[in-house]
Amino acid sequence: MKGRIPDEVIDRVREHHDIVDVVSQSVQLKKSGRNYFGLCPFHSESTPSFSVSPDKQIYYCFGCGAGGNVFKFVMEMEQFTFVEAVHHLADQAGITVPRLDEGESDPEEKEKQRLREAMDLAARLFHHLLMNTDHGEEAREYLTRRGIQHSTMEEFQLGYAPDSYRFLLPFLKRRGFHEDELIKAGLVAQRDSSTGGRSSCFDRFRGRVMFPIHDSQGRVIAFGGRLLGDGRPKYLNSPETPLFHKGKFLFNLHRARKSIRKEAQSVLFEGYMDVIAAWQAGVKNGVATLGTSLTDSQARVIRRNAETVILCYDSDTPGQQAAERGMDVLRERECVVKVARMPHGMDPDDYIGEYGADAFTDEVLAQALPFTAFKLETIKKDHNLNDEDDRMQYLARAVELVARLPQAIERDHYLRRLSEEFDISLDALKQEQRKAASKKKRAPRGDKGQGKWNNGYHGGKHMVASHQRSKTPLEIAERRLLAILLQHPEYLDRAMGEIGVNFQTEAHEAIAAYLYSYHRSGFDGGLHAFIRLVDDDSLTSLIAELGMMDLPQVNLEEEVDGCIRRIRQLNREREVFAAKRELEKTKDPLEAARLAQESILRLYRNRNHD
Repeated sequence: MKGRIPDEVIDRVREHHDIVDVVSQSVQLKKSGRNYFGLCPFHSESTPSFSVSPDKQIYYCFGCGAGGNVFKFVMEMEQFTFVEAVHHLADQAGITVPRLDEGESDPEEKEKQRLREAMDLAARLFHHLLMNTDHGEEAREYLTRRGIQHSTMEEFQLGYAPDSYRFLLPFLKRRGFHEDELIKAGLVAQRDSSTGGRSSCFDRFRGRVMFPIHDSQGRVIAFGGRLLGDGRPKYLNSPETPLFHKGKFLFNLHRARKSIRKEAQSVLFEGYMDVIAAWQAGVKNGVATLGTSLTDSQARVIRRNAETVILCYDSDTPGQQAAERGMDVLRERECVVKVARMPHGMDPDDYIGEYGADAFTDEVLAQALPFTAFKLETIKKDHNLNDEDDRMQYLARAVELVARLPQAIERDHYLRRLSEEFDISLDALKQEQRKAASKKKRAPRGDKGQGKWNNGYHGGKHMVASHQRSKTPLEIAERRLLAILLQHPEYLDRAMGEIGVNFQTEAHEAIAAYLYSYHRSGFDGGLHAFIRLVDDDSLTSLIAELGMMDLPQVNLEEEVDGCIRRIRQLNREREVFAAKRELEKTKDPLEAARLAQESILRLYRNRNHD
């Protein structure tokens, strides 16, 4: 069993859900031949390359390489673990996932469940203190002054942590939680004793307004705390824990996701209060990072839910610098990026409080600048446009920026704007743009210059689509054979006897090993059942790609034999080439003769074997 859920239960859940129905909840699919196609939810595209096979119960994107079965799709779309995906689909199907005996329970999952229970109790305690006790009076007054309504405090389960070193700790210990668990949850910190005795534990959050942070299922996994009064740090977030990785989650995503998908647009804020104030003002598609710059993982989550992102950061220098960094990360994930401009010295929370919800929606969000327009405005601030030399430097930088734009229509649009703004010939600007583009092509390209398919991810992430690079004849032969074996397992015995796992490509060798093991175990659940036994996500995507490969409808037996002969022939050529290189490097005549004899004997044996 995987994830400590019985295999028979996993199989029932998988068999209940048709992958076309599940995918259709997130992707508009259209039938073409035997399969269904739509726009990939994992990367930006205008032509459908995302394919779903009802026969094989798998999906694969020929653009970015994302692929797998129904469980993998739900895991990717909802940020679920495998166990969470099974439970989610089981709930929809009305299938009960049995509780296993204590001795059989997954220790890691059991620990996470304990930590979630502690976090939930802490959130409820903090919320009660804020809303119903004298302890929370100062925090309530602070939030009211910031314009936060009572109903909004309830919606976001805002709370208050008293200014005490030992308030939450004894509360949770009385409910059966050990100090080690609370340290691991990030609720309690530990101070080493200066006398060398036992260390002492104390509440991590004290005298702070508390903002619960949730996972994609709406479960509390961390907190952000805003200090009341003087002191530092002003904001304190939970540390990294088994539940919480601040570079992977977004504040308010679980609440905003429905609106984000409906509007096909997300608003990315810098802080919790901005999100909450915007929500109260009717902007329901707002999320925020968690005290760090936007990460690639967070950008990937945003892109799964919407193509367009409006960055709405503070107007101060750090805020604008963070916006620029965020733009670059989002553009790498092929998001359409816009930037909302705030009046100097204001953040979104301040603006909403002073000018109201309608002004924020109409004057800030609706007037957000496209990525290129914002970049041009940012560059302009570095130059004195009244000075002729400085103006020319600005235009040179602006043309370089425009030259990097992928679409000709977009380049033409911005060159015309520059021409009109500075009364310069459009032909002259186009000539400079061509020079800049030519210079860019001649520049040496590093790892980041390998094209947009590097936006894939590997090891728990989508890998670069393997068909996007050229392949050796040996790779092509191995892929062809594996595609046949995956789709027609009746030829597995022949392949096992003739070639085994002697594949030169490491990924191909691993897939063959998984496949042979699956076959020897007597399982026959189809390709979608086989995929769930493979733990490596990059292999899962490759299996889905090979599973979608078109194969001839006749003479498959000849095709298998031909692939095996081709693989053996190409392997012999590799060995001869390698032996030749060794001979060239060997200066000792006797050693060279020995190597040559070994090479001839090996080649003779291989030919006789065929």
